[in-house]
Amino acid sequence: MSGYRRGPMAATTVRSVLCFGDSNTYGFLASTEGRLGRWERWTGVAQRALGVEDWYLIEDGLGGRTTTFEFPGSPGRNGQEDLLGSLELHEPLDGLVIFLGTNDVCLPGVTAAWAAYGVEALVEDVRARPEAEPRPEIHILVVAPPPFLPLPTLEAELSPHAVEESERFSECYRLMAERAGVALLDLRGIAEPTPLDGIHFEADAHRAIGIAVAGALRSLLGNSRQL
Repeated sequence: MSGYRRGPMAATTVRSVLCFGDSNTYGFLASTEGRLGRWERWTGVAQRALGVEDWYLIEDGLGGRTTTFEFPGSPGRNGQEDLLGSLELHEPLDGLVIFLGTNDVCLPGVTAAWAAYGVEALVEDVRARPEAEPRPEIHILVVAPPPFLPLPTLEAELSPHAVEESERFSECYRLMAERAGVALLDLRGIAEPTPLDGIHFEADAHRAIGIAVAGALRSLLGNSRQL
């Protein structure tokens, strides 16, 4: 609507955090090709760990989503086209979790470094967005995916370098986080994908991720509630 101006943000003691990711935020379950339940997904685990009265974690997980790349045959998966709209839809927000990159390295020619640059571009977009009214600073937590396992069912349709590039997520995301000045949670050693497809997580891994994200958000935003 022409001339629209966002109204004043209401003060709140509840910390609102947008969790922006792909099928691993959606909760895709390779064993059933279905979806984990609300409280089994890492977002739900983190929500309960932080406290349902003090925190509001908002899920925005889309299967096939990338940072800034087009995924052949799957329109609407470029995260750069969705993020700012999602932020505006859910404002006011205290925090943003970006958990992307898995699908990036599955594209031919896209390296872990380019996935990290894609995340950095999203961070820059968030910081550069125009303000109709003053808004609180959004604290950003980037989650680095863990290395893939062998891709038994997906190798034919994915780039042959995907597993090799996934081993470089930790290094590339660390360098990106230092450049961009954002908090980083590296999932290497915290959670491992299922061997069924080498990319997605089962419920036990979602629990480990959720607990780790809760701890990272508590450190980033602060909270008196303890695990």
